[in-house]
Amino acid sequence: MRDIKMCGCPDDFVHGLVLPKAIVTGVEDPNKPDSIWLFSWRIAISRMSAEDIALVVNPRLRRSQNQLHVHLVRLKPESRSQFGMHSVGETSDLSSVWHIAQRAADARKMDDFGVLVFQTSANKFGVVISGDSPEGLYTHAVCRPEAGLR
Repeated sequence: MRDIKMCGCPDDFVHGLVLPKAIVTGVEDPNKPDSIWLFSWRIAISRMSAEDIALVVNPRLRRSQNQLHVHLVRLKPESRSQFGMHSVGETSDLSSVWHIAQRAADARKMDDFGVLVFQTSANKFGVVISGDSPEGLYTHAVCRPEAGLR
């Protein structure tokens, strides 16, 4: 059977979501699960190469849903060189992402922030926080269908 592309997106386009089973609003919710990052990584690695993966949670004021969800998207190639002051830490343990992000946000007096996780060149996980949408800044989160396809 032949694969059919209904949306006209390129074959390598990926945009998935991981949601916790419980009601959790977002980065500000004290009940956000530490395990969501590892679960998200395992799903993403089955769809993309590790160096392409970006796991993203948008800030409270930049989201359209009041339910925590992690975007599984492709990192733009130039993004690594653009993280700059938004890069806040590195870890080999994905269960520490929320702690690293919160500690950096507290130090910067940020009460609303998004989080992006990516694999570093040292095979660890980099953590980036931003008051703007890390998804919009650093990823290919939107498919631009080829002209003429609907």
